[in-house]
Amino acid sequence: MMAQQLPPNKKYNPKKGRIGGVIFGGIFAAAGCFAAGGILFDEHQNDLLFRLLMAGFFLLVFGGLGVFLIRHALKKTNLQQELDKIRREGIASDQKSGHKYMTIFGLVFSLPGLLIMVIGLVKGEAGALAGIPFALVGLGLYAYGNKQKRTYQVIGPTVLKPDPLPPVTGHQLGGRFSLSAKPRNGLTLRLSCLHTYSSGSGDNRTTHTSVLHQQETRAYIETDSAGQQHIQFLFELPADVPESGNESYKGTVSWQLAAEGQVTTARKVPGTQIAELMEFKRTWDLPVLSPALAEALGIALTQSDIAIPEQHQQETRAEQRQEAVESVERQIDMTTLPSGTTEIISEAGRNKSMWGILLAIGAIFGCVGLFLLYQATQEGGGLWFMAPVFCLVGWGAFLYGLFLSGRKLETYISADQADGHGQVQIIRSVFGRQLYQRNGCITSPSQLELKMTMSSTSQDHVKTEYMAIYANIDGKSIKLAEGIEGRLAGEAMLAKIKAALTQRLDDELI
Repeated sequence: MMAQQLPPNKKYNPKKGRIGGVIFGGIFAAAGCFAAGGILFDEHQNDLLFRLLMAGFFLLVFGGLGVFLIRHALKKTNLQQELDKIRREGIASDQKSGHKYMTIFGLVFSLPGLLIMVIGLVKGEAGALAGIPFALVGLGLYAYGNKQKRTYQVIGPTVLKPDPLPPVTGHQLGGRFSLSAKPRNGLTLRLSCLHTYSSGSGDNRTTHTSVLHQQETRAYIETDSAGQQHIQFLFELPADVPESGNESYKGTVSWQLAAEGQVTTARKVPGTQIAELMEFKRTWDLPVLSPALAEALGIALTQSDIAIPEQHQQETRAEQRQEAVESVERQIDMTTLPSGTTEIISEAGRNKSMWGILLAIGAIFGCVGLFLLYQATQEGGGLWFMAPVFCLVGWGAFLYGLFLSGRKLETYISADQADGHGQVQIIRSVFGRQLYQRNGCITSPSQLELKMTMSSTSQDHVKTEYMAIYANIDGKSIKLAEGIEGRLAGEAMLAKIKAALTQRLDDELI
């Protein structure tokens, strides 16, 4: 494929996105114009100044927003020009301009609202009440924008310089940025590939974001003579992940880098000489290309010039392993009894964020289903189809959440003195009542397997995997431990079980 055959905006301005932006912008602009015209020519309102203010308000807010959306949708961005701009200026964090939009929208909403209130009160007209909600919303947005601005200015700009540029799947993704504030206990960098898409229609239309790939590392930090902190990082991208704007997915695919931690600033805690401690969080959107697109654009694939010292990498891996071990020790009780039997207890009531959501959502959908069922008995029709669906989905999720909240798994591994094999017994119970018991024999640690059973994603796009450990015995998978939060914690638990087995098995089984 030749470069000239590629649409110039293939990755950054998909056709559907442009059409959607124009449609939504047109709706807002038309609504603003119709509202302004209706108010301006309202025969029941005699005050011309009041009509002009109200018409100008709707025209400015809705019409202005519509024009902004249309211009943004029609904006042409050439990928090569965008990369050249990043090479010159770097990538500003998402937090750089967020407060500006809040402040502008706050002023746009509040000023006309305040004028309408003042004029209405002076003239004693009830129309003054129409300005109250706009003024309150506008002032709230303005105050929130100012708060964001102060927080951003205290820490300062964090312009990211990617290296190499552009990053390509299957190769390295690195970068650096400077920080005037001093990290307290280092910074965590998280790289995520996000898939954002919409489902449903009309009032039921919702936007979802799923994490296709995610990895974390600890930042390598150097301090210069002026006290400036220079943050560096380096990731290895898998070859089987999608690039930015991959069109085989419904919606959009994007890559995001997040840096988190605590920093000390130049500001002092009031009344003391102690430096103020602040939460630090910055996010950047990164352009990640596929090898085919990079080749088509004539971009040479190069390694990053960033060199992370081996000692820092070893310390990072050791720290992650230690955190995983401590995490799994808090989650799973594993002890060796005087008889030499290893006891592994996956207690009930853990993973509240998982089963709590199922209980809440299940109860809501289930109650809606019962209400629809009642309405169906009164009205009939299509409600007879909707009610059972809501009831089954809702109460099914509720019962599953109830099971997860009360489930307990007890595992006992003991050595058979005759052949040295590990004898396994597991007991499943729910709310203290035993459901079943299984037994088996482990002859090799290779029978053990770590599997992801569930996953959840937070509002900050942090993906949490819930792991379980199985033993493949006589063609069946017997679960030994469950509900382990985090893949690294699951790997640490797997290593602990293998260690318990290999202490008693022959050397050839290690």
